[in-house]
Formats: sequence, structure tokens, C-alpha cells
Amino acid sequence: MAERGVSTAPPRPWRAALGWMVLVLGPGFFLVYGACNGLTSLRADVGSFFFEWERRIPVLPWTIIPYWSLDLFYAFSVLLCRTRLELDRHAWRIITAVLLSAMGFLLFPLKFAFPRPEVEGIFGTLFQALYGFDQPFNQAPSLHVSLGMIMWYLYAKHTRGPLRGLLHGWFILIFASTLTTWQHHFIDLPTGALVGVIAFWLFPDPVADAMGKTVAYRPKGGIRLAGRYLAGASISLVLALQGGFWLLFLWSGVSLGIVAAAYAGLGPVVFRKEGGRLAWAAKLVLGPYLAGQYLSWCGHRRKMATPLAEILPGVFVGARLDDGEAEAFAAAHPRLLALDLTGDFDEAGPLRAGDYVNLQIMDLTSPSPRALRDAAVRIEAAVLQGRPVLVHCALGYSRSACVMANWLATTGRARSIQEAIERIRAVRPGIVVASTSLAMLADARLAEEAT
Repeated sequence: MAERGVSTAPPRPWRAALGWMVLVLGPGFFLVYGACNGLTSLRADVGSFFFEWERRIPVLPWTIIPYWSLDLFYAFSVLLCRTRLELDRHAWRIITAVLLSAMGFLLFPLKFAFPRPEVEGIFGTLFQALYGFDQPFNQAPSLHVSLGMIMWYLYAKHTRGPLRGLLHGWFILIFASTLTTWQHHFIDLPTGALVGVIAFWLFPDPVADAMGKTVAYRPKGGIRLAGRYLAGASISLVLALQGGFWLLFLWSGVSLGIVAAAYAGLGPVVFRKEGGRLAWAAKLVLGPYLAGQYLSWCGHRRKMATPLAEILPGVFVGARLDDGEAEAFAAAHPRLLALDLTGDFDEAGPLRAGDYVNLQIMDLTSPSPRALRDAAVRIEAAVLQGRPVLVHCALGYSRSACVMANWLATTGRARSIQEAIERIRAVRPGIVVASTSLAMLADARLAEEAT
């Protein structure tokens, strides 16, 4: 037991923080940003992209102060991090934003279209200092916006009360100042925000209470689906190059490309689902795909007579439930084990609140022998304790049916995989078990018999 008055919190990583800033984040930013500015200034094909209404945006000289203030937030941000893990995640978010922005600057160079204003007095001094480093190139995506998002998140996490309210207001001024100092055109802001979101998606905050209850399995048999999503991503990116709703098509292309990579081998880890919920950054980055998945789920659910089927007394298999259904089901089945096989849906709150396990398997792929074994162990342990069990995927027709069939066969409750599948089909007629899934089930059964 810790002594009263003695803190048990680990010391802050001061040395590592200073090392990150002095050796990497500080010089790295100036080197990359300056190099991109210099290279772009040598090109003769650099154009501009802006809306005519942007000419009416006033230049507000005083907003150079919030614009410059981001540099101070940037320099001291590493000192706020309380643990080495938090510090490293923060640093890698910055590195991601800088490198992705540099790719945009070099592949799609743009420059500010209007003559920069002449400003007098103290504000003019700040403008001149800015012009000495920040040339009118390197527009989209706005690195000011993406880094501002990363700083805003970190500082807000470590402030409370009125100070947090002031912080929010100041960062809104920082983002607005990109326009009112005539440093950026409007299109640079959403593209910069997209880069910031991608940085958060790649390096999310860890969820401590999900440890041991969340496992993401690499997909089996997902290459064909990867090809389809890659084709959709390619079409979206081609449409983005045509203009019009190009930002929407770009977003869709990025989203579908990431899902293609998931099916090709990365697996459901791309959805950043921990503790039954997808990370907010994943929801934004993968928004077009997730919206399509949700609409598909809603359409199929409306056609279902019932979302669940009872395979054995107290053992249920079926579709993902909404909050109302989950609340009623959990209330009717105390001590419930909820085994969620999805990686791309939030779990209903009432099920997350109880004994919840998330074994993530990509939709329309075959569960691996390891996933089948892990699920069987969880189900069997709960059944032997006399507890009810709910096994579900998105619709309850494929992944959950395979998992349940494997459990029935490997525990001797069915004499064969085929008999187990028929027993499930008898109470849930719509199940679909592909030939590749049958092969996985057979491999899992052989492995179980060998042990």
C-alpha cells in the first residue's frame, strides 16, 4: 500500500520530451517545410485554387497573434505529456501530419493567389517575420490546421474549467486566422483537417480497460474483397481529379483504400475498435465506408423476423442489436457474456456495460482457426458457469454461425461440423457458410483433436 501523501504516478518523461523536440520535432518541421517551400518555388507549374468569395475575406492584422501562437503551443506541447506512451503517440501524430502534408505540397503544389497585404506597426513586424519563412506556397493541406488539431487535443486533455473554455476559443481563432491573415485559401482547411484526422487514426489513445478483451484477427480469404474495394477507391480518386465534389470523392477514395488494405491483410485493426467502440478518428477517416455498412445493416435488419436464435438453452446467436434491444435482452439475461465478432460497428451500450468480449473478424471472411478456438474457449467457460451467452456479428448469418458451429462440434455437442451447421440452420435458416469457412472449421476441429 502506498504511503499517505506519496504519489504513485510515474515521473513525467522530461528528458524524452526535450529529446523529441530538440532533435526531431523542431528541426524536422523547419527542414521539411522549408525544403518543400524551396522546391515548389522553383517550379513554373504552380497554380492556385480558391473561391471568388474569398476575395471578400477581410485581412485582420491582429489575428497574426493567434496565428503565430501555434508555434508556442507546438514547442511546449511535449512537456504536457504525462507518460512516455502519451509522448510518443503525440510525437508520431506530428511526424505523420508533417510528412503527409509534405507529400501534398510536392505532388499537388499550390500558391496563395492574392498579393499579400502590407501591414504597419507591431502587427506588421509579425507579418514580415512570417513572410521571411512562410512563402506563399505549401497551401493544401494546411499544416497549420492539422498541427493545430493535434495541439488542441493535447492541451484540452490537460486543462479543466474556465481555462479549457478559453483554450477552445483561442484555437478557433488560430484556425480562423489562416484565412484572416491571407495565409491560406479555404480549401486548405478541410484538407488539413483530413491530415490531422489521419494522424489520430494512425496513433490513437490506448484504452486500458479493453486489454485482454479485444483481439483483431487477420482476414482469411479477403483478397477478392480487397480487389473490389481497391477498384472502388481507384474510381473515387479518378472522380476526385475531375473537380466538382472532389473533396467528397477524395474522402471516399481514402476510406475505401484503407478498407482494401484491411481485407488484403491488415485486418480489422484499421477500425481502431477498443472497448466496443470505434475511435472517433477512425469514424471520420472511414466515414463513407462506415455509412454504407450502417445503411446495409439497417436494410437487412428490417427484413429479419427476429435478430436472434437460441441454439441451446441460454446460448444465442444472431445479429448486432440496437441499444433498445440490447437493454431488454441484457435485463432478461443476468450475468450475460456478449461475444462481439464485428470490428466495424460500435457495440450497443448495455452489452458493453456487462461482460463483453470483442473478437474482431472481417465481414464476409472466414474465421481463422485461432479465432474459432478463442471464441470456443470463451463460450465454453461461460456455459460451464451456467451463464447465458450471446454470440453476434453484424447480421448473424456467417461469422457468428461459424463460431457457434465450431463450438458445438469441438465440445461434443454435435457429432460433426455439418451436424452443427444444420442445427444452427434449423433455428436460423438464413445462415451462409462458405466453402473456405468449412475448410477453416475442419482445420480447427483437427487441431482440437490433436491436442
